[in-house]
Amino acid sequence: MFYASGLSFNFANSPYFKKYSKFLAENSIPGYIPPSYNRLRSTLLAQEKTHIDRKLQPIKGTWKKKGLSICSDGWSDTKRRPLINIMASSSGGPMFLNSINSSGIVKDGEYIANLFIEAIENVGSNNVVQVITDNASNMKLAGTIVEQKYPHIFWTPCVVHCLNLALKSMCQPSEKSPHFTNCKWILELLSEVSNLKNFVVNHDMAHALFQKHSDLCLLKVGETRFASHIIMTTRIRKVKSSLEKMVMDDEWKNYKGDKGIEAKTREIKSFIMNDEKWDSIDYFLKFTEPIVDMLRSADIDGPKLHLIYDMWDSMIEKVKKVIFEHEGKDLISGQSNFFDTIHDILVARWNKSNTPLHCMAHSLVPKYYHESWLEGENGIRKLAPNEDSEISLNRVKCFQRYFKNSNEMKQASLEYGSFCSGNGYFSEPHVIDAMMYEDSLSWWANHGVSAPLLQQLAYKLLTQPASSSCCERNWSTYSLIHNIKRNKLATSRAEDLVFVHYNLRLLSRKKEKYINGPSKYWDVGGDRFDIDETTNDLTELSIDDPQIEGVIFEEEFEDLEEVEEDVEEIANLIK
Repeated sequence: MFYASGLSFNFANSPYFKKYSKFLAENSIPGYIPPSYNRLRSTLLAQEKTHIDRKLQPIKGTWKKKGLSICSDGWSDTKRRPLINIMASSSGGPMFLNSINSSGIVKDGEYIANLFIEAIENVGSNNVVQVITDNASNMKLAGTIVEQKYPHIFWTPCVVHCLNLALKSMCQPSEKSPHFTNCKWILELLSEVSNLKNFVVNHDMAHALFQKHSDLCLLKVGETRFASHIIMTTRIRKVKSSLEKMVMDDEWKNYKGDKGIEAKTREIKSFIMNDEKWDSIDYFLKFTEPIVDMLRSADIDGPKLHLIYDMWDSMIEKVKKVIFEHEGKDLISGQSNFFDTIHDILVARWNKSNTPLHCMAHSLVPKYYHESWLEGENGIRKLAPNEDSEISLNRVKCFQRYFKNSNEMKQASLEYGSFCSGNGYFSEPHVIDAMMYEDSLSWWANHGVSAPLLQQLAYKLLTQPASSSCCERNWSTYSLIHNIKRNKLATSRAEDLVFVHYNLRLLSRKKEKYINGPSKYWDVGGDRFDIDETTNDLTELSIDDPQIEGVIFEEEFEDLEEVEEDVEEIANLIK
């Protein structure tokens, strides 16, 4: 059955396959006939979709109190049909709602807005906190239309897309860009790194020599992947010693004699043996590390909306520290043209992605009012949210959209005043101490009873994601189902299969057996990795496993230690 049908070996790890086989083995079922082709693709599929929808009700039941975010992204399937993916992300995890085949339709802002409005009505407009998309012009217009119809719902650009665009502005500046002069060295450096990678990957002899001296493989990262230049350069840096051994190998000298390739091998060797180039690579990776760290942190399905404002400020400060240290300048009084360029790029992206909702959520984090946090680092004191003019202005805008009733508006303002100034119950020592160490949502649940309007708002805003990455990851599920061998699937049937497949995995991952047991991480990685009891720390990978599918390895792994090392790295790579 496995070999004749070309089934994945990983299918044997599926708890559903084991349960099915065990039931047949332990029960006498005379005359049992397996489900037919037609029943599987019609009746049973419809029944299972209804069953899964019923199983999702506990997650949907949390939406009224904790809210949800509508996330959307576009994609083209194997038949080049444009699809629009809509998902509901909440404290219960990202749930697939539906996908729309938009073939032959102009995907303008009004059309996209109508899709969002339909999804919002289906999940309950009062439950929706925000709509998250990329910041394309049609998505921005659609978000504006949604905000006009539902004033309490905000359009929020995906922060991961914004950060990736910032990295692109640094790594691939156009000649017309004002940043070209200061970022030209990055463009040239990455071009040389890319040439090195392509040469080793595309020439059999060079590849064989590299593999002879390296346990790790070079990665081919898709251009659509976030921070693809960083991922590629990081791996090149990691195998530096192997590359040096490659060009110093006696066989490399013979390789240089090949007709038409000697000049190229000389160029590659010159780059590899140039210490200044590696110093530049180290510097590039070091000052972009805070940006990539924030991108990684935001590229998960957990609650991040309330942390974005502070994360962005901290990221810029870390970048500044690296650049100023490299240039040997004083962090407070020094000036750097290169940092000014990087700062302008990051601030420009922040201005395009920042919304009043980020500021409102930031204002509800108790830690940001505690003296320990306000003291800051290096003697630079931070501002509490109520002391920051930008945050205060946007918070008032949110209040005006959330509380249309004048009495509620007054009450919310009074509650916020008591909260941020530490009056009344908020002045109790144990309440103030808990601000710093207790989770924000837990703090509001324990101590927010005296501010009911803010408490209700905190439940919703402190549980929302900041990116639409769940939609990006779901396309991996879609491509798994609607692949080259199954490219005649109707769009509606493919949608039903994705609904069942994705949401069944969501439900399965909430069970203890998923983390511990013979079938742990059964849906992670397929046949690419042999994941067994000796493989550790796959929690993050089990959440974002389609990141594996976006990375093409030049060869299969045979050594488990190597598997573990690369699984850990891939788990942290950005999709």
